[in-house]
Amino acid sequence: MPDPVASAPASSSPAAGTVRRRLLLMALSLVVPAVLFMTLLARAEFGESRSRYERQLIATTRALVLATDRQIGQGQSILQTLAVSPSLIAGDIPAFERQARAAVQGGDGWIVLIDGDRQLVNTRLPPGAPLPRARLPDDRWRIIRAGQTSVSNLIVRKDGSAPAFVSIDMPVIVDGKLHDLAYVQTPDAFSTIFTSQTIPPSWTASIVDRNASLVARSKDQNRFLGHRVGAEMLAAMARGSEGVTLSHTLDGTPTLSAFSRSPTSGWAFIVGVPRSELSRANWSSMGGLTLASVVLLIIGAAVALTVSQDIAAAVRGLSADAKAVAAGEEIAVVGDRFQEIAEVRAALHDASVQLRAREAEELRAHQRQQLMINELNHRVKNTLFTVQSLARQSLGRPADTPGLEAFNERIMALARAHDLLTRSVWEGADLQEILEETLEPYLDRTILAGPPVALTPNAALALSMVFHELGTNAGKYGALSLPGGAVTVVWHVDPGAPHRLTLHWEERGGPPVSPPARKGFGSRLIAATLKSDLAGEARVDYRPSGLVCVLTLSLRPPSEDGEEGAGA
Repeated sequence: MPDPVASAPASSSPAAGTVRRRLLLMALSLVVPAVLFMTLLARAEFGESRSRYERQLIATTRALVLATDRQIGQGQSILQTLAVSPSLIAGDIPAFERQARAAVQGGDGWIVLIDGDRQLVNTRLPPGAPLPRARLPDDRWRIIRAGQTSVSNLIVRKDGSAPAFVSIDMPVIVDGKLHDLAYVQTPDAFSTIFTSQTIPPSWTASIVDRNASLVARSKDQNRFLGHRVGAEMLAAMARGSEGVTLSHTLDGTPTLSAFSRSPTSGWAFIVGVPRSELSRANWSSMGGLTLASVVLLIIGAAVALTVSQDIAAAVRGLSADAKAVAAGEEIAVVGDRFQEIAEVRAALHDASVQLRAREAEELRAHQRQQLMINELNHRVKNTLFTVQSLARQSLGRPADTPGLEAFNERIMALARAHDLLTRSVWEGADLQEILEETLEPYLDRTILAGPPVALTPNAALALSMVFHELGTNAGKYGALSLPGGAVTVVWHVDPGAPHRLTLHWEERGGPPVSPPARKGFGSRLIAATLKSDLAGEARVDYRPSGLVCVLTLSLRPPSEDGEEGAGA
């Protein structure tokens, strides 16, 4: 019977992983933490980059506020110089005007002296030109009457009669009367601050007054002059004197903006860097980290694939060696770049040598065993023929001794049973083989049906004698004595007791059957054999249609049945 394990195809389980897959997973397990670390590093770099921009923006706005305060301070210095002019104090307006024009000559600002309802001096106009009647607004007069020097917000004429300007106002006494001495500048005067501070072209810098109205801007100043900053920046400026916030410029550009407010003038400086530029800088640093991560992944995968190919080739070589060992071939010991593979190949080589030696020894042992069994069978058959010859010489001719022929047939049945066991090397025989051997002359009129049943050598000999008696009786007196007769033999093993066998022998188509007046030798032989050798029994039913015999026996040796009974 073939070994189901040996005959099964050598296939891997569907869930089994290949060496290449395992090595790739190992490479990924090493590279992925590095990639995750780089991701965290990139995230930290993103935050640090924004922090650097925020610090740079705050520093820039502070520097621009100082520059603006210096420019305003220059105007205040001019006013302070003119305020102590003796001509001004004495009310000599023409003399003072000449001093004022000399003070602002070559600059971008001009001097205006106002007595409340009209201008007395305006250095922006040519000397002797008619001066406009311009009443100073009430809020500026309140500051002048309070004796304070102030910087106005951006002043824009609604009628467009004059350009927008910014005024630095200082109270002065002229001929015993309070006047306003002002240093006036247009927003263009503050545009030079952006150039001096080297604001990058992509950034947007703005100067706003106390009302958050645009006084000067590094881009499109004329377009947005006087506009108030956006709601986002207004909210941020309401929270403190400086800070950083995400906002939008007046032209809608998303920016990261910083602002600082001057403690002297109350004006604020706003610098915004486009968020797209910030993102490009961050993505540039992250791009390097991403490229490094991809390179690490590629290197890890390439190394894993290269090593896995070598290992897979070595393992396939081991598989071929294992098949050679299974086929009984001797494998050669060759070197390998992997020490473990070389050790396994050496072990397979030793195993193949040992297996070949063991197979050779088993073959010799089997040959010796077969020789001894054949010799034993030959001696047993010789003994049976000697017994048969002694019986013939002792009892005379078969015609003079009625039982001699039956005795000879039983001896021949034993000899045939020995031949059958010899062919199976005395390891037992199959039940159907014994029936076919015993009923060989009548196989064309015999029906045999049942599962394969392996019998021990002792049971095979005993049942051979039983079937011989049943077959002989059927051939002489039963169904097989007539041409139309037949015998059906059906057997089965009890599912509840797999060691118990039940066999039905049924004859039909023979002469009418009636119970015998006494039991013959064959009946006693069957009963005695079943009881002593097979721990069973025979139930015989002499039906008119033909003999029916039911045999119940044990498939285990009598010693085991006895032990089971004792234990029970």
